[in-house]
Amino acid sequence: MDEDKLKRVFDQIKPTQEQERVMLDRLLTEQKEVKPVSRMKKMPAVLAAAAVLLLACAFTVATGLDQKLAALFGAGEQEVRLIKDGVVQVDQRHTYENGWTVEVEQMLVDRYTLAVLLDVIAPEETALWGEDYSVLATSDIEPESEENGVGGWVSGSIVLPDDDPGDHHISILWYRGPTTYLQADAQTFLGGEFTITPLRLVEKTTFENLADFSQERHDFCVKLPDQDSGRQYEAGLPIQVGEDNMVLQSLYVSPISVAFMIQGEENDFRMWGPAAFSEIQSTTVLNLLDGQTASVGRAVSQSYNPDTGMGEFVFQLNQIVDPDEVTSLTILGQTFSLGGLLPVEE
Repeated sequence: MDEDKLKRVFDQIKPTQEQERVMLDRLLTEQKEVKPVSRMKKMPAVLAAAAVLLLACAFTVATGLDQKLAALFGAGEQEVRLIKDGVVQVDQRHTYENGWTVEVEQMLVDRYTLAVLLDVIAPEETALWGEDYSVLATSDIEPESEENGVGGWVSGSIVLPDDDPGDHHISILWYRGPTTYLQADAQTFLGGEFTITPLRLVEKTTFENLADFSQERHDFCVKLPDQDSGRQYEAGLPIQVGEDNMVLQSLYVSPISVAFMIQGEENDFRMWGPAAFSEIQSTTVLNLLDGQTASVGRAVSQSYNPDTGMGEFVFQLNQIVDPDEVTSLTILGQTFSLGGLLPVEE
């Protein structure tokens, strides 16, 4: 636009002398009504919150993964697309008679890990502060009985970061590890259905009951994905665990987790196995094609059956990785190449 046209535009929107006088009088007059000022002060925060919400919705639509879960792995669109086969959109909610609401938004699943994104909404007069909360829930996947050893599983929950920690809403990641003593691929989280039933919201350290859902049990039923985003390998490689000569039986690498089984001697007198098992989590590293490494984070499951001598380890990764880019796995300072191993075909 040239200067003449620009001048004509400004001339058209320039206020008259009378309009200028009225505006000046309003500015100089003491205002008794403060609510409009308060609303204006809040406007930037409202606009910022709306922008964050729009960006979160856009991210979810583009990738299929809720932004809260993506933030857990520090992932962008490219990384998130690696786990699209394991994302299950649920969008089920239930409001209990006590005024609390639980919504199951999404699930993130691979062969040996299952995580459920829950939103817990308290009644209006109840504020939820901080991260010291835990959801207790039950599910319908239980271990098969064994003649030797006992079955069980690991479950828990963590509160995800909240942009408004003083409101009456929190997002919680409830996770479930595989049943112990999986016997290779006997029990995985692929295929079939999964039911989760919230029981209580408690204070994490004192276990004080904050909301009871058990008197009005509600089941959230979800169809689990059939497609596995990971790679399963049969290994059969020797591994030194402290003073024990053991065998790395199998390896599993997915974009969000790593799992492996270590076989020792049967009828072990040590209930928890070799003492060096305690160092596995801190020494496990994935080595990538580009020379970078990926470390493990939260332990999903660590179990040992002294009768069979089998140890099973499942860890969530600190970042999303491409299984095809993983060249080797380092455990207890020993590196095992995946180059000579063939993935197990389903």
